Amino acid sequence: MKNDVTTFSNHEQDNILTQHKQEARIDSRLFAQCVGIKHKKLYELIQKHKVELRKLGTLPFQTETCAHATGGTKLKYALINENQFDYLCRLVRGRDAEAMKRFKLDVTKALAKRRAAEPICREYLPGYHESRDGLKALGAQRHHYINLARAENRAAGLGTGERPTAGEQQLGVLICMQKIEQAAFDEAIRQGKSPTDAVRDVAHRMEMFASLMSPQGMLQ
Repeated sequence: MKNDVTTFSNHEQDNILTQHKQEARIDSRLFAQCVGIKHKKLYELIQKHKVELRKLGTLPFQTETCAHATGGTKLKYALINENQFDYLCRLVRGRDAEAMKRFKLDVTKALAKRRAAEPICREYLPGYHESRDGLKALGAQRHHYINLARAENRAAGLGTGERPTAGEQQLGVLICMQKIEQAAFDEAIRQGKSPTDAVRDVAHRMEMFASLMSPQGMLQ
């Protein structure tokens, strides 16, 4: 029902976000509840646009078993990131406009509070999990991840174990590298490449990027 809309106090805003692999996410069930639409309709919309949504990050689907007197049913839902949330807000129909505005404000405030409270995570930067998930989808083994991390460190001018002390410029380079990786691994999946070829290709792309930033090639 459109009149049955959840609103949040400052304290309750902490519960808007769900943690998933070091990243804040919004539960699609909460999204539907707060803007006054049926979750089934929102889930169908997410499925319809999942290709576009995955261009904005990984799109994890979850299943919850709900027990009741006659047995149990499985409820499927999605955990969406900030960019996916913004995209979906433009697509949702049949919503309560005022509820949507309130919920968008609550989500924005919750994300801002989360960012202010969390220090920079130097190992798991924005794009890290999307990159590794792309490599995993290619059937990567442990040595592929190790080689990828080494290529990142070379591009950023970091030695083994130096990420915790990386400077802001080096962190920025790592973030750029992981964006390059996402695109390269998506392309590799479409082309049916092996994980070895994909890592080799992305390392070459990193070298090309680094050469644009430093006349000596890799950053020193």
